[in-house]
Formats: sequence, structure tokens, C-alpha cells
Amino acid sequence: MQIGCCWFEPSQSTLSNQDNDTSWLMPGAEFAVLKLLTEHRGQVMSNADLLACLPEDDANMARLVQAVDRIRFFLGSPSGKLLESVDDQGYILHSKLSPHRELLGNGPIRRMTKQQYILLISQLLLLFLLIYSVFEPFNYLPSLAEIIGEQ
Repeated sequence: MQIGCCWFEPSQSTLSNQDNDTSWLMPGAEFAVLKLLTEHRGQVMSNADLLACLPEDDANMARLVQAVDRIRFFLGSPSGKLLESVDDQGYILHSKLSPHRELLGNGPIRRMTKQQYILLISQLLLLFLLIYSVFEPFNYLPSLAEIIGEQ
């Protein structure tokens, strides 16, 4: 089963990253979590359901969070974003990356909302109005002949 750039093979308990040609023989907790999430892809799986699928000696919240973090790490970027935490409710495994998630990052090349765009335009207009009111424009521009004739 394809998960981003990785191939999940439940029968062999392996997750293979096709970008860097690595394969991971998954430990029991990580395998159980990923198997349950792939069976219910696109649905939020509660923390209780995910804890129930873990082996009894690993059935605690810290181990669940660790298992999800290890899966995300192996999936890499951007495929790790397919496995999303839903508040304190649980986790969801998306089928494909949502384009708007990528564009709403906190980096310098993120997209502007309409409100931000309108605010920027209004600030620029106010700046032009301020500059125009402080510096008066020329009412008369001399011709080239007048400039040459003065010399």
C-alpha cells in the first residue's frame, strides 16, 4: 500500500522508502499503529482504538506518541505530513497531501490571505498619499531648450 513516497507491506511488516531506497522491518507497536491507520485511511482513529491495538506491554500514551513520531520520521518530508494528529482525539492517515497545507506554512514564501492583501494595498495607498502631501509636485518643467539657453 502506497503512503506518500513509501510502500507499506503488512504481510512482511515492512515500510520501504522509495526516495532513499531504505526498508524498515517495523517493531510491533509501529506496525500495529500503521496497520490500523491504513485499514481506516481517511478516518480519525481515536487514541483509545490505537492503544487497544498496541501490544499489552507497550499500551501507553507515551509509547503511542513515540510510535507515530518514528513512523513520521521514516516517511520523511513531505510524506510525514500524511499522518496528522487531530487535537487530543487521535490520528488520521490521509490519502494524499492537501495543497493548501503546503501553502499556508510559516515561511517567507507563504501565500497571503485576502485580508492581508487588502491591508497591504491600503497601507501602500496611504503611504503614497502621505508622500504626495509632503512633497509638492513640480507645476512647471522647463524644456530642454530653456535649460541649454540658461548656460
